[in-house]
Amino acid sequence: MGKSSRGVIAVGRLSIDRDPTAADPPPSADGPALTAAVGAWLIGVDAAVCAVIGPDFPTRLIVEFTRAGIDTSRIQPVARRNGSFQADLEPVPEQLASVNPRWSVHIGGLSPRRQREIIRAISGRVACITLDLELAGVDKPDVNDLLALAAQCDAFLPGHQEVARLWPGETPRAVLRLMARAGVRAAAIKLGAGGSLGMRQGEIVSMPAFPVVDHGRTDGGDVYAGAFAAVYALDQDLRRAMAWATAAASVVVESNVLLGQLSEFARSRVEARARILDGAMKAHAT
Repeated sequence: MGKSSRGVIAVGRLSIDRDPTAADPPPSADGPALTAAVGAWLIGVDAAVCAVIGPDFPTRLIVEFTRAGIDTSRIQPVARRNGSFQADLEPVPEQLASVNPRWSVHIGGLSPRRQREIIRAISGRVACITLDLELAGVDKPDVNDLLALAAQCDAFLPGHQEVARLWPGETPRAVLRLMARAGVRAAAIKLGAGGSLGMRQGEIVSMPAFPVVDHGRTDGGDVYAGAFAAVYALDQDLRRAMAWATAAASVVVESNVLLGQLSEFARSRVEARARILDGAMKAHAT
């Protein structure tokens, strides 16, 4: 803790995105891992993706976001067994064996078992660990198990849908207090158009969403997470991390092209919006 972060490794899944509005859409790379990496890149740090891809994932897409500035050296093809491909597309701890201690790791929505293995492998070896959730396909999530995982990380970053499913009927503030009692050091619940609500050491911080002109096809939640991981690792300033994460998400959701946001112009827009948000929160606090 207390180290300055040189970059963020986004651990999670990759997918192929096709524009439904186009007649013959060329596929583009997508998925939580890439989207989180873009969020970190927009903050001004290096960004890498750690993922496993199937045999049908086009090589040209990997080349595409490598050229855009995302490190793809930790992407591995799915393993073979008895001549056929295994179904496990979740990254494994071995892909993070040589992680730089000045880098942070954001763990996206994987199975709790795999998240636990990765956290155990990197704990104490990186600048910061942040954790997200994905409950799609999970019949009966174990709330206590998830809280125990979150307590081993520097910050927990669930979305409002996951929170509503895990704690039905509870307000986000009540859930954050519950997390604090369970030993979670810091958390930020992503509320979409409602902004985000955070907690660090029991103190609650509310961050409004930055108003956007138009919504594209990219969900801002994973962008928020990657950007948050990049900023929070610097000094664990929750409000500042939430402001920059909100700004990064707002810039990306205005576009239909994820990798098109990897530009110095987009970075400057993120910085300007983050300073507006952070300044407004400071003024409100005084």
